Amino acid sequence: MPDVPTDLDLRKLRYFVAVAELLHFGRAALALHVTQPALSRQVRQLERDLGVVLFNRTSQGVTLTAAGEQFLHDARALLAAGQAARDRVRRIDAGEHTLTVGFMLGTDVTAALNAFSAGHPDVPIELVRIRWWDQAQPLLDGTVDVGFVRLPVDSDDRLDILPLYPERLSVVLPARHPLAGEAGIRITALADRPVLQYADATPAWAAVWNAVPRPDGTRPPQGPVFHDMEELLGYVRAGRGVVLVPEPVAVVFPRPDIAYVPVTDVPPGRVALAWDDARRSALVTDFVEAARSTLRLRE
Repeated sequence: MPDVPTDLDLRKLRYFVAVAELLHFGRAALALHVTQPALSRQVRQLERDLGVVLFNRTSQGVTLTAAGEQFLHDARALLAAGQAARDRVRRIDAGEHTLTVGFMLGTDVTAALNAFSAGHPDVPIELVRIRWWDQAQPLLDGTVDVGFVRLPVDSDDRLDILPLYPERLSVVLPARHPLAGEAGIRITALADRPVLQYADATPAWAAVWNAVPRPDGTRPPQGPVFHDMEELLGYVRAGRGVVLVPEPVAVVFPRPDIAYVPVTDVPPGRVALAWDDARRSALVTDFVEAARSTLRLRE
């Protein structure tokens, strides 16, 4: 007999996420303004609904099972999608037409925004920062309508992609490094240096934007993992490793104790525009055309 489909209760998902993030039923109950027994019952019921155990419960505390770790990722995405859906229908019901545009640090959104706004002067535009480790998710869950991303995007072909323009790469070095004053260097000059790791980047993305593995197939020593530019710069200053960044990112973060040196023998990465065609609106169509007409000329 086939399994009967189970409807997931968003309230139970919120309860689960609170416990998973705090790893404490008491503190989660306080944050949710519910009693601890009621919270425990709801989480137990969710586990029964799913047919899996989400938490290891011991006298020492609470930890997530492997299934719980995966479900935390999925539950966050479902909650975000639910909130995005509520926001969209409320805006439509109120007669509002807003375009939400995602962007990655350093991507050139100005030309497309100006071209779109010239034809839609009354449409508000909201900008939302996208991170390298979840470029696809805000587009798939509806948090943003269209987004500037750096290829490749791990979306299982669920997104439409318009390639836009290339970005050359620079290596980030301490200003005291012997190569810091060079006009350009080859990647082989960094062969012995540990390379900082973009947190949770897919191997395909790291291959393009951090040249790992190197063009000759070798892998440099691994340095620390970083989550943002401040962490990156801190590790580089301390001599813990080097890393490649798109040249426009280097422009955004000038520092007297940091040098950005172009790397001459790795191919550039490419910025693209991405959107979920299942939710493509007339505004998204017009924005795509604005980006196509203004940014694809930059080869």
